[in-house]
Amino acid sequence: MANLSDVKMSIREHPSTWLLACTLAAGYIYLWWTSHWGFGAVTFNVNQNNILGYLTPLLVTSALIERAVEVVISPWRDPDADMKSSQVKTARKISEANAADLTASQNLVAATNDFHQYTGKTRRYAYSIAVAFSVFAVVAGIRTLAPMLGPDAATHPPVFPGNGGQRYYFDLYDQVLTTLLLAGGAAGLHAPINGFTSFFAQSKP
Repeated sequence: MANLSDVKMSIREHPSTWLLACTLAAGYIYLWWTSHWGFGAVTFNVNQNNILGYLTPLLVTSALIERAVEVVISPWRDPDADMKSSQVKTARKISEANAADLTASQNLVAATNDFHQYTGKTRRYAYSIAVAFSVFAVVAGIRTLAPMLGPDAATHPPVFPGNGGQRYYFDLYDQVLTTLLLAGGAAGLHAPINGFTSFFAQSKP
């Protein structure tokens, strides 16, 4: 069981994580204290017949964003990546041919580190571009949860009391969630879709 010293050490080692957790907790308490809708559940209309119809536009959009990112990033980063990869291969051959040469071994390590740093930076660039495309998609109207709302969700007074109420925060959450899902790529959406379809298949009488 964690004691107070462990918590203090964790705070010192991961200050940003604790700051994020405290911010989310404070936001939750603020909404709970100031909201007028209570915490009525939002009703959804999802079953095995329509789940794929709801998620397919999200999957297609994510795949198109992924391809668009490749179109943007490949001409920019691939040539240098290929060059650095060739340098690693050359350094490895020289190191293998001269196993006792310390300089050759150091050159291999340096070339490998340089290649990994370059590819890591490329992935960060690619994710930033994907987030930008995802934000544009969300502004254009792509959503994850809103299409799944039940027919009475928009008129349920305890849930949607008006502008600035629960519907506002629901839409905001839906936009953030959709942005992150789209930026994660199409492959990341296959797991939840397969999970949903498997669950509904097992639930059939």
